[in-house]
Amino acid sequence: MSSNVKVRFAPSPTGYLHIGGARTALFNWLFARHNKGIFLLRIEDTDQQRSTDEATEAILDSMKWLGLDWDEGPYFQSKRLSVYKQHAEKLVALGKAFYDTDEEGRKAIRFKMQDGTTEINDLIHGTITFDASLIEDFVILKADGFPTYNFACVVDDAEMGITHIIRGDDHISNTPKQMALYNAFGFKMPEFAHIPMILGEDGSRLSKRHGATSVTEYRDRGYLPHGLVNFLALLGWSPGNDQEIISLQEMIEKFTLKRVNKTSAQFNNTKLDWMNGQYIKNTPVEQLTPAVKAFFGKSGIDLTATPAAWISSLVKLHQERFKTFQDLINQTRFFFTDAIEYDQAAVDKFLKKDGVGELLKEVRAAIAPVDNFGQKHLEDALRGLTTKLGVGFSKLAQPIRVAITGKSVSAGIFETMELLGREKVLNRLDYTTKHLCGKSEAVKSTTV
Repeated sequence: MSSNVKVRFAPSPTGYLHIGGARTALFNWLFARHNKGIFLLRIEDTDQQRSTDEATEAILDSMKWLGLDWDEGPYFQSKRLSVYKQHAEKLVALGKAFYDTDEEGRKAIRFKMQDGTTEINDLIHGTITFDASLIEDFVILKADGFPTYNFACVVDDAEMGITHIIRGDDHISNTPKQMALYNAFGFKMPEFAHIPMILGEDGSRLSKRHGATSVTEYRDRGYLPHGLVNFLALLGWSPGNDQEIISLQEMIEKFTLKRVNKTSAQFNNTKLDWMNGQYIKNTPVEQLTPAVKAFFGKSGIDLTATPAAWISSLVKLHQERFKTFQDLINQTRFFFTDAIEYDQAAVDKFLKKDGVGELLKEVRAAIAPVDNFGQKHLEDALRGLTTKLGVGFSKLAQPIRVAITGKSVSAGIFETMELLGREKVLNRLDYTTKHLCGKSEAVKSTTV
């Protein structure tokens, strides 16, 4: 394909960038990059009641965060009203449109739809046929001077030299009207490719009830942009094998419309989490650390005074365990608060057994004198204690874990103790032996 390819992404700023819109933007971007063409961004803000500056900003920020840079734009339709007026009046002069006066005497311009059959040679779905006689004459310029969607996008796409229109298949029904306008003006017809929609995990159209639906929400939950882009690319497109982790450069090299599915793609949150986890595992700790620090800050955990080396150690210790930055917060919150949430089931299972309180007192006595409170010295001290007591290490590990983290599952116990530090570990052991061992009673949270 020649490099005179030019595509566009044209969102309406009536809300945040939806995950389906993000995939449409990505497919256009990949198509442009694969063909060494141009990717244009246009903001279709002619719906004056619903369009907002906040939504425009959110769309631009989401595009930048995903790494979908544009070569032209952003163009704003609201700044092109005179262009639409000229084109509408041209169609009236050609006898292909007419003024339509409403009861209040306001004039709109309506396009004369011609009878006949319209055929779309869709690059994904093949030939689609419409009976144009079923389509009524439609308004192209409203009485307030604003164009309708079908008219504005045709004028813009033609004037901006768009060669391929790649969009969701909910736009198929608009295409016969748009093709009629192209023919009326004598504009060169672009190629059309309609991408099947994204369904939720239950098979219905993706919506709020399936969880997060905007790019902003995924960013705010702590997903990596490359993880989300990889996931979106494989929603309805395949590189031609079973490869699931695919770099942006590989996507660009392999992206063709022939490999876009004709059937709807199904959103799978478990798959997204797994994929994001793979990206986290394979991102160097020094790159993750500043992003983690910023994310924690937005979540109310201020790490500005915390040494970077400590944060890096925390990230490295949990890197194999967390799938999103929010996951990391959930797993490590006990590091940053004195009000520990103790898991009742873990307390009952590991702290209420006979002798556990005495065992933890032995643990405290063994680690309190350790000069260097690092994982190796802590391990030596505790391994020595198991030999002295004649018990397996698991007898100590779980009670210690619940005592210092509040949970029965955590990262390595020695590394966790080192990062918590001597004071917090000893205080939590003291609290546990005094309040949590022995008879069973409900525990929610406590300040240690």
